[in-house]
Amino acid sequence: MKNNSRFKTALKGFTATITRYPAAILLFFISAAVASYNIDTNEIDNLPEILFSLALGAAVSLVLQMVYERCCSGNSIRTVFIIVSIISSIIYYLVVEYAVDSFGGEHALRTVVLLFILLICFIWVPAIRSRIGLSESFMVLFKAFFIVLLYSGVLYLGICLVFMATDMLITNVDSEVYAHTAVYIAYVYAPIHLLSLVPVYFRASGEQAADQDADKDIVPEEDAGGDGHLNQLNKAIKPSKFLEGLVSYIIIPVTAAFTVILLLYIIMNITGDFWKDNLMEPLLVSYSITVIVVYLLASVIRNKITGYFRIIFPKVLVPVVLFQTISSVLKIGELGVTSGRYYVIVFGIFATISAVIFSIRPDRKTNIIAPILIILSLISIIPPVDAFTISRKNQVSRLENILEKNNMLVDGRIVPNADIPSEDKNVIVSSVRYLSSMDYLKDISWMKEYNTTYDFERTFGFPQYGYDSGYKPADMWRLYLPDRTPVDISGFDYIVEVDLYSEGKGGPNEAIPLGNGYNIEHEPDEGIGDIVVKDNSGNEIIRYSLDEIFDRAREREANTFGELSMEEARYVTENDSAVLGIVVKVLHLEEMGESDFQNIAGYVMVKIK
Repeated sequence: MKNNSRFKTALKGFTATITRYPAAILLFFISAAVASYNIDTNEIDNLPEILFSLALGAAVSLVLQMVYERCCSGNSIRTVFIIVSIISSIIYYLVVEYAVDSFGGEHALRTVVLLFILLICFIWVPAIRSRIGLSESFMVLFKAFFIVLLYSGVLYLGICLVFMATDMLITNVDSEVYAHTAVYIAYVYAPIHLLSLVPVYFRASGEQAADQDADKDIVPEEDAGGDGHLNQLNKAIKPSKFLEGLVSYIIIPVTAAFTVILLLYIIMNITGDFWKDNLMEPLLVSYSITVIVVYLLASVIRNKITGYFRIIFPKVLVPVVLFQTISSVLKIGELGVTSGRYYVIVFGIFATISAVIFSIRPDRKTNIIAPILIILSLISIIPPVDAFTISRKNQVSRLENILEKNNMLVDGRIVPNADIPSEDKNVIVSSVRYLSSMDYLKDISWMKEYNTTYDFERTFGFPQYGYDSGYKPADMWRLYLPDRTPVDISGFDYIVEVDLYSEGKGGPNEAIPLGNGYNIEHEPDEGIGDIVVKDNSGNEIIRYSLDEIFDRAREREANTFGELSMEEARYVTENDSAVLGIVVKVLHLEEMGESDFQNIAGYVMVKIK
């Protein structure tokens, strides 16, 4: 009976969550359906755009629902909020699909930052005009996240074990079922479970919480809207004994020991290469994040250890984040501005402000750090001072200045020149790599040729790797069939898309069923190996050695980077039983002495006689 009661309670909680967040749950379910469909078909070319748009709409829905619960009433307002969240998802998709040339790293990062802003809003809204502080709201989501992570992991493992047992003992189970399971747990079960652990916060009052109430029990009954509401809210906020012990007796002492080591290192090396040490920047950023997170948790856990932590560590954090920010600024002179370095500096500013606030008010509410973080994040994605505009202009200007300094940019064309200082080569290499990774090369008129061939040495006159170390760079071939090139499949019964790697370089090579009892198999052997067509009994029908494709590529002593004609991309072999054709979309070959990297993406066509 007790177990039945718990099950009914859990089911009731899940049902209430779906009713509470209908738009978000709908968008999460659509995300799962889209991702699952793509696992089966691999036909959705704009999957990131779709998933990002659905995630954005769901995040907007969650924030608006929190605003509604705290500040509004009436079904009409709630309906408007639901419609707004769905429209925001549609608008985002239309913008990235039709107003953006190609969805790349910049657009993905902008969207991630926007989702992060909405997450901070979701945590911050319950703390506005409330006796609930930001640290309490953060504790609720922190607890919920790790509870759901544990449950989701156990659930996925259990379902996988059932499928494995079924596959071994009863009947074959399609390997894709594991991916489908992961998708629905990640997009449907996990969000519903997590949101079910977020309590309904009481409505905003007209008065701010008094400072003297900061050390009282979590929520006074008169503000909580009834005993049941009070118990639910306090249970969601109150840390478990395990978490309290983990933070107080393990995380804080380890953080203290690490702090001592970090400060000793800074003191001992401050006059050397400390400021340009590549390890220091991520180390200091990680330390700052850890201290801020632990501080928020320690603000809810009330004992002597967490009290000392709140008093001492913010004062230690101030010089640490200042060192980190100065180090990042100095690195701009060496590597220029990148979006990553921009965000490191922005975080340094935020961490410094937070540390000062924590130092001044160690036992008071720190809600103000949420809007500060939101404002800094918004600045980082809104032109013209956003991370991407500034980094693009800086890297283009940096590259252009170095090329002009060495007479390598004449009449809008790059003139190769190997006789330039190593420092200038480093600048060219780092800037080109960054601009390429962010897909900015296509917008630079004098870089369009390189953006087509990616032949660095032919463009600039020196290799991209190893020009100052005696290292011999790999011989490379990158050949591709132009987009939208029609493929003649007449005379073949089957066509499948493949992505093949040399032995040990890619994933498992599973048989691809063609129907009527035939399969395509990839058999790597030292190199990339062969494509083989077999029947259900394992009898070989026809075979083609992929090494022949790479042998033909090696014959191209020039133009090792560039386009393939259809004649060059098409390979056909035939015997008495079948015809096997291969059309290469992309060929990638790197010869590095003992170890070669080989990859072919393209189509395999088969006709059974």
